[in-house]
Amino acid sequence: MPQLRRRLLGLCPVPVLLAVLDGWLTLYGQRPAFWAGDHSQVNEWTPGFHILLTHGPIAFIAGLAVWVLAFVGMILLLPPTLALAVCLGFTLGHAIGAFSWIVYYPNAPQLYLVMIVCAAVGLALCIRWCWRCEPQDDAPMGARLPVALRWGMVMLLCGVVAYFLWPRHL
Repeated sequence: MPQLRRRLLGLCPVPVLLAVLDGWLTLYGQRPAFWAGDHSQVNEWTPGFHILLTHGPIAFIAGLAVWVLAFVGMILLLPPTLALAVCLGFTLGHAIGAFSWIVYYPNAPQLYLVMIVCAAVGLALCIRWCWRCEPQDDAPMGARLPVALRWGMVMLLCGVVAYFLWPRHL
């Protein structure tokens, strides 16, 4: 039982949260005509979810729940490497799906970066501590450097990344 709990807590929270975010944004992104009852006015590119939306938001939510439970089931039943691959694929897929909606909002790049950073940190924490995944003889390059110098270099590199991602008017 502890192994089931570790896998559930280690590999499932982040992809499930991103699937819920993607589903919420999908519903939020539907046209006013859809919400007025014309369910033929669906705004969704994924074929299965498009069909579910034509039957209304309740069908979509039920289908999303089945979809999520199918992936959670695979993560719990597959061998470790395949379970991790499904977790990462499910996470990436819903991150891209959520971005496809976020891109239409003001400050979209910043929102997407926050989402990606939260997903990356969440996956790292869950996989590392809940799933108890330990690196094998892995030391950062420069581990022999003074701590302040190494972290100063990390901050400088983060500054380079931030320069490219900082919003500008083109």
